Amino acid sequence: MIFKKGLIFFAAYLVLYFASVASGMEEEINAQKLLEQLDDNLWANKKFISGRLIIDNGRKIRTLTQDSWMEGATRSYSHYKSPAREKGTKMLKIGGKLWMYTPRTDRKILIAGHLLRQSMMGSDLSYEDMMEDHKLSQAYVATLERFEEFEGVRCAVLHLQAHDKKTTYQTRKAWVNPINKIVLKEERFAKSGKILKRILYKDYKKVEDRLFPHTMIFKDLLKENTQTTYKFDVIDFNVEIPARYFSQSILKR
Repeated sequence: MIFKKGLIFFAAYLVLYFASVASGMEEEINAQKLLEQLDDNLWANKKFISGRLIIDNGRKIRTLTQDSWMEGATRSYSHYKSPAREKGTKMLKIGGKLWMYTPRTDRKILIAGHLLRQSMMGSDLSYEDMMEDHKLSQAYVATLERFEEFEGVRCAVLHLQAHDKKTTYQTRKAWVNPINKIVLKEERFAKSGKILKRILYKDYKKVEDRLFPHTMIFKDLLKENTQTTYKFDVIDFNVEIPARYFSQSILKR
């Protein structure tokens, strides 16, 4: 009987101990610092990505392959290699402007204003989503909402509020693993508070000295039965990018 009471006491002690550890971890987490650490994994001043956009519109699946070069938060260039219908399509972002060149029309189009929020090539990404590459910790103020289990991981759920009222998504929520500083899920909201997008980050692998997702699954919540999966086949950080890649002359044949 004494032994049994001892086991019960020990079990109760363990429950209280781990509860206090979890509580202490919650209290110690600095949401803004965690967001900065998340940026350290995801962001680089110069980046090259070769990947596939797998677009499922509920009726058929299309796969687009592309190469993209990004520098800072204001310059990026993408070149589509397949399928045949999209081959040769190019997109160039400089500052707040985005140009798109299509070989079928042999002309370039400036995509600006509300057009940036339109679906890109029938995918669940907008043109703005595709060209976005900035540090979240500089664009948003983070606060810790709660802790929550997601896919077996105890995540810190961060509420992100934009500094600038012109930012496309005024608020976001990110489910972050506070141990290895990676994001597993993100939700993006309109100014009204309506949820617009949900993104899952998967297949994290070591790239140089950081953990980087090799799969991102986008879901436009204003559509039904659609999903776009972005697969990263090649990722290089701090690459040398030719100056001509960020000039409008790159859009010509």
